[in-house]
Amino acid sequence: MSNTTLKKTLLRVFSFPGNSIQQRLPFLIFILLLIVIVAFSSVSYVGVKKASLSVGRVRLTTLTGQLSAIFQQSFISLTDSAQKTAGQEAIKKYLRSGDEVSRREALEILQKLPVQDNLYMLTQLLDSQKHTVLSTGKDGFQIHVNNDSVIPPPSVKKQFAGIGKIFFERDSMFYPVIAPVTDNNKTTGYIVRWRLLRSTKKGVEQFSQLLGANGTLYFGNDDGQFWTDLVKPVSKPPVEMSKLLNMAEYSRRQGDPLIASAKPLPNSRWLVLVEFSKTAFLEASNLFLRWVIIIGFILVAAGSVGAWLMSRNITTPLKKLTDAAETIAGGDYSLLVDIDRKDELGKLAEAFNIMAIQVRNAQYDLEKKVKDRTVELETANKELETFSYSVSHDLHAPLRIIDGYVSMLAEKASVRLHAEDTRLLENIQNRTRKMRKLIDDLLNLSYLGRKQLALELVDMDAMVKVVVHEQRMLGEKQFEIKYGILEPAVCDSALIRQVWSNLISNAIKYSGKKKDACIEIGSYKNDSEIVYFAKDNGAGFDMQYAAKLFGVFERLHGEQEFEGTGIGLSLVQRVINRHGGRVWAEGEVDKGATFYFSLPAE
Repeated sequence: MSNTTLKKTLLRVFSFPGNSIQQRLPFLIFILLLIVIVAFSSVSYVGVKKASLSVGRVRLTTLTGQLSAIFQQSFISLTDSAQKTAGQEAIKKYLRSGDEVSRREALEILQKLPVQDNLYMLTQLLDSQKHTVLSTGKDGFQIHVNNDSVIPPPSVKKQFAGIGKIFFERDSMFYPVIAPVTDNNKTTGYIVRWRLLRSTKKGVEQFSQLLGANGTLYFGNDDGQFWTDLVKPVSKPPVEMSKLLNMAEYSRRQGDPLIASAKPLPNSRWLVLVEFSKTAFLEASNLFLRWVIIIGFILVAAGSVGAWLMSRNITTPLKKLTDAAETIAGGDYSLLVDIDRKDELGKLAEAFNIMAIQVRNAQYDLEKKVKDRTVELETANKELETFSYSVSHDLHAPLRIIDGYVSMLAEKASVRLHAEDTRLLENIQNRTRKMRKLIDDLLNLSYLGRKQLALELVDMDAMVKVVVHEQRMLGEKQFEIKYGILEPAVCDSALIRQVWSNLISNAIKYSGKKKDACIEIGSYKNDSEIVYFAKDNGAGFDMQYAAKLFGVFERLHGEQEFEGTGIGLSLVQRVINRHGGRVWAEGEVDKGATFYFSLPAE
């Protein structure tokens, strides 16, 4: 489909051609308002959504940084006591010598370490090879963890002091507080204090509520392999660590979409992760969208009502004008439009009323002229018919006298007349008879204008066979006749018989020079008319002169070639026209002609 065709199709569909202006105008304004409000709402919603997400990301980054600073202060207080212990001379001496005296002194120092709460479960002294040389704890508590995973290798951090990774053992979580023991700027061992990581679900929820926006707080190891919500281990975020350290979006187990950011905690092997519900950030934009939809619905409804009222204000006068125009088109010129307005519609109504008055006056004048002309025409026609009849009738008497005198002269002087004189007298008689025939045809043509049609159901088949028989009796020319189906019709039998007589006599006349003269007569029927035809194989005619066939005195063949007055086909046309039918002919020179006439089927 071409672009032009598509445009025309869309224009035809969206112009609602089957609806009135009063229906289309409110609907089109409703569509326009709806498009504008939907477009404005969509653009505004996208803008508010982007702004809300941008504010949420800034808030998330800021909050993560603040939490990192808060926990850094807490970690410093936890590592202070471990670092003081690592600086004791007895600890250094034991790691140097390993004798029993220094061992007792070192163990006594470990047992006297200050405890701020009851979460410290175990204190260990490791040598430079990360082997445990001393340990003390609650009720013989032991933790089965590879010390290589507790203390980072020197390639990562030469002397690590702070909070180590979180470990999960015996359904509990622990993390080490680590302080290196240095002697002459050389790391000779490590103080490791194992602390229980414990919190309540209620406490975590209260802390999360402080974050706001459905925020959730998680802690994990810096390798990203272990995460906890301080109550139990949780699954790790489904994104790469590099993305998580910046800003990431993901969902947990087909839940709501989340926005998250992680940040390393200084002096520790921990990460702090804050997750916010993306839906919570978008609450403002969703609320904005709901209000826009409500306000848009109100605006569309108000606009539609306003458009309906406006369309009524415009289309009501237009409907009055349309009704008045239809009334005038129906022939009633008395109706005027009552519209009291000063705008364009009022001016249009005023102009319409002026036009209606002028049309009414013109119609009155025209009707008067038509009546006068009709009376004059009827009078002239009657006078013309009377004159024609009188002239034709009066011409018969002298023609009969001339014919009689010529006959008497030929009879009395036949002995004394030469052959040329006899031929001239015969020519006078032939011309006189032809003149009488022409006058009779003119009288018949004039008679058709006055005669009332006597309609009846006529058996065309029987009528045509009678006419053919009469033509055979009148002439000496031999011809073959072929009958087709001849449908009966409602018509004036006398006039239609004259039609058949003229058409069949013409067919006989113009095919008379053929040795195998043949005439075919038939009919066929369609929805509205019955078509009859008479076809011959005679002289035919040139189709370019077909329009002249039915004119009065019009002849396509010379008088010497074929006799005739030139009125027969005019009479046929007038009879068929009076019946509400039509006449036409088809022919080809030397190949015959077919004359058709139709009568109404009903």
